Amino acid sequence: MIRTRLAVVFALVALLALAQSVSAWWAAASAADHAERSVIATRMLAEYLEIAGNKQRLKAWFAERMLVGEADPAIRDRLTAAMWASIEELRALAPLEPAPGISGEREDVELVALNVATLERALREAERPAAWTPPDEQWRSVILAFDELSGRDMRDLLGKAVHRHEAASLRESALLAEALERSRWANLGLSLGVLLLAVLAVIYFVRRLDRPFARLAALTGALASGDYGARSGLDGGDEFAKIGRLMDSLASRIGEAQARSAALQRQLDELVGERTRALTQAYESLLGVEARRRQFFAELSHELRTPVTVIRGEADLALRGRGDPTLQRDALRRISEAASELGGRTQDLLDAARGGSLEYAFTPRRWSMIDVVRPAVAQMQAVASHRGVALGLGEGAPVLEIEADRERLQQALVVVLDNALRYSPVGSSVRVAIESDDDAVLVHVDDEGPGMADEELERAFEPHYRGEAGRRLDPQGMGVGLAIVRRIVEAQGGSVELTPRAGGGLRVSFGLPPAGVATPTGATA
Repeated sequence: MIRTRLAVVFALVALLALAQSVSAWWAAASAADHAERSVIATRMLAEYLEIAGNKQRLKAWFAERMLVGEADPAIRDRLTAAMWASIEELRALAPLEPAPGISGEREDVELVALNVATLERALREAERPAAWTPPDEQWRSVILAFDELSGRDMRDLLGKAVHRHEAASLRESALLAEALERSRWANLGLSLGVLLLAVLAVIYFVRRLDRPFARLAALTGALASGDYGARSGLDGGDEFAKIGRLMDSLASRIGEAQARSAALQRQLDELVGERTRALTQAYESLLGVEARRRQFFAELSHELRTPVTVIRGEADLALRGRGDPTLQRDALRRISEAASELGGRTQDLLDAARGGSLEYAFTPRRWSMIDVVRPAVAQMQAVASHRGVALGLGEGAPVLEIEADRERLQQALVVVLDNALRYSPVGSSVRVAIESDDDAVLVHVDDEGPGMADEELERAFEPHYRGEAGRRLDPQGMGVGLAIVRRIVEAQGGSVELTPRAGGGLRVSFGLPPAGVATPTGATA
């Protein structure tokens, strides 16, 4: 009778141990399944985001082609090839159905593929010389190919796909955490069940057998407390010794099961940690790409605005001087120079963007500061005339030599002059002066504009920061001009300073070391 009861008790304990192992295996399988679903959803989310980003870059390429008339076809081919690669990846992932509730994925992928094919065909059709159509019609047809397909809004389709897979990834991550939580509670419940069964067995057999069964009771207590290395120490061939040997074997199996469960738990924790780190890194990378993209377009807009303003001012002068061929030739020459500068600025920014950097390249040479300043002032005369502001260079400017990149330094001075002319009232004046002190050759630009408050001067060189007067007088400005000026000047060993003028307005001063003085300049900035 005792043997039967003991067999029943230990059979129950073995079943609990088996249930614990099965529970651990099921939790591991469920967690692995949710992790795989999360990875697939994340990959599809990344591909949809890549397609959306490449479409925006291709749209910018087409806009450049429409505005400038020239755009590198290799960029278009690279972007379309990248979109086709993303579509192939989506076609491979769509049949895997990363999460419940996602249906029609293949149809969405094929719609995106058809949209890309239509867009590619529209771009190539717009480039065919024989099929010339007015630019506005070309623009509308190609932009329509970007955004719609058979009356369906492709932006909405991509947005929903991104939202859908982002939600799927989060849902699978939540299910993974839930599976792990259930595993922990199941292990706890089974452990408590083993403990309860052991305690009941001890109470029963101590009362029935008292001392002869004390060692077995002690062993059961040790197992209940989690000491799976404990043994009964019973010898012989009697019933109690047999029971002791069975208990020893049981303790060994429970210990092994516990060790396997702990190993599986560690593996699951490591897998979750790896996936979390991967998602974090991908998110940070996307934020970095977006920040560089915004900075590039801000500087591109500012770099193009000044040459365009010069061209427009010179064109106005040429139109007003129709009867004077000399005036018209001079205006056309300056327009040509401004257009060349515009092309150079555009190429510099495009080269920097292709290289993954927004840095300027410098080629320092020895120049007289007056030879740097005078062409910049002459270039901005048409802008000054157009805005009704007198622009002048101080008489008797000293001949002071510096070692710098003339084109970059003129670029910085033109930005300062453009700001001064932009914010100066009609009928006022902007004056440029050159002087030197003990350790620098200085250029001062004085205007009669609204100036800046002291707290605004402290932040004036921060990218995208604009003072109250700047926001009021030029709401469309980007706030990157002074940041570009400081970067160019400081990269050549100089410094820039803003000073309020006593009679109103602002003085912008920048200085560079005289030629022959060693400076910490670099190749790029």
